[in-house]
Amino acid sequence: RAEKLTESFADIFARSLREVILVPGAKHSLNIPEGVTFQLQVHQRALTPLQLQFLHRKIDDMLTAGIIERALP
Repeated sequence: RAEKLTESFADIFARSLREVILVPGAKHSLNIPEGVTFQLQVHQRALTPLQLQFLHRKIDDMLTAGIIERALP
């Protein structure tokens, strides 16, 4: 059903990250209640080499498209 919808309205969906248009002035904020604390180190399960390769490719695509920016360590 979702495929039919995206086919019907193909002109409003981005076919690739390069087609994503940033909205000037748009901001994303998280609604985090006051006083909430988080773990300083969140342990991620190890990714397989194939998963890691996929992840790095997607991150590179988003950097190239201007969707995300590099953060300084």
